[in-house]
Amino acid sequence: MIDFEDIRKRTTNAKGYIDALSEKDRDIVMEMYEEYKLNDKAVDELREIMKGLKVVIFSAPWCGDCKKAMPVVLHLEEKIGIDAMVFGDIKTDPLNPDVQWRVPPSPPEINEWGATAIPWFVFFDSEGKKVGTLVEKPTVKATLEEEMVYVLRHK
Repeated sequence: MIDFEDIRKRTTNAKGYIDALSEKDRDIVMEMYEEYKLNDKAVDELREIMKGLKVVIFSAPWCGDCKKAMPVVLHLEEKIGIDAMVFGDIKTDPLNPDVQWRVPPSPPEINEWGATAIPWFVFFDSEGKKVGTLVEKPTVKATLEEEMVYVLRHK
């Protein structure tokens, strides 16, 4: 079972993650945020699908795909109130061939849940059962929000 109370203590939402970035990274992410327009159809579907769901996200300031994803997550937090919990200090472990991620500062869940790339989105129902995973960036649909709909509809 997933202890959401514990995870929530060790994470932040998308706004908190972005606010904690360096000025340079925050400026990059917020410029993307200002320019990004959500797909309204996907947002309407997510509003229904995400009811009662939580999403844990592994992210890092050095990750280009994370810089593209987090503005979308911030829009979704603001527009439909998705319950996002972001681990934002993910580090690789290039000196240890047995693991990809350095724990700490990365949370142990990143290795336990088998993350292979970031951003790594894991969707859970209210009981803590995993209902979907989205890795890195959209691969089937054009936008992150459309990919979320796809992942959650095909769980």
